[in-house]
Amino acid sequence: MMQKSFKPAAMMLALALVTGVIGCRRGPEIPVAPVQTPVASLNGFVWETSAPQSKLDFLLGVECALAMESALAEAARNKGESVQLSLFANGWQIALRDTTRPELVRRIDEFYYNHPEQKNRHVFDVIWTEMVGPAMSGK
Repeated sequence: MMQKSFKPAAMMLALALVTGVIGCRRGPEIPVAPVQTPVASLNGFVWETSAPQSKLDFLLGVECALAMESALAEAARNKGESVQLSLFANGWQIALRDTTRPELVRRIDEFYYNHPEQKNRHVFDVIWTEMVGPAMSGK
């Protein structure tokens, strides 16, 4: 008796599994090559067409590089060596230490929006000249 009631359940389970497997099939994935933009060409035109997450990721990369420079300088100082941060790293820390990445993205976006004739300027040039430089001259 138990076999008769179990058999339909087993058939339903098998059918569900087969249907599920068939339903899970996807078409062939077409690889999409990422767009390669050299850092040297990161001007306002490229910046404005970049996805918001790409802008944040770029700035995170810059911050990671600056953090590595700072950590290496600290390690060298702990060994008694005289090491100074680069002017860029020092300036970034002074000018942007309380600035979040989304805020920095907004400021860069605003610059290019308010100065469309300067979209050929590199993002680092904008950060340095418009944000870091003025903060450094005030110190």
